[in-house]
Amino acid sequence: MPPTPPEDESMSRVSLRLPETLKVRVEEAAAAEGMSVNAWLIRAVLQTLEPARSSARVTIGRNLTGWVR
Repeated sequence: MPPTPPEDESMSRVSLRLPETLKVRVEEAAAAEGMSVNAWLIRAVLQTLEPARSSARVTIGRNLTGWVR
């Protein structure tokens, strides 16, 4: 889930035109992660603009522990 913006940060609307095939892929990816398309797109943009900060959020809950041979 993308971070909640600070309370003093207003939200803006953006019209985004996607090819239908890409729109379907975005919808499927968002659904597979239990996210809205809007939340999924916000996360994708944040990961692109802030790769070092967002990568830590993305891996939460996906870490492996134990011994490997």
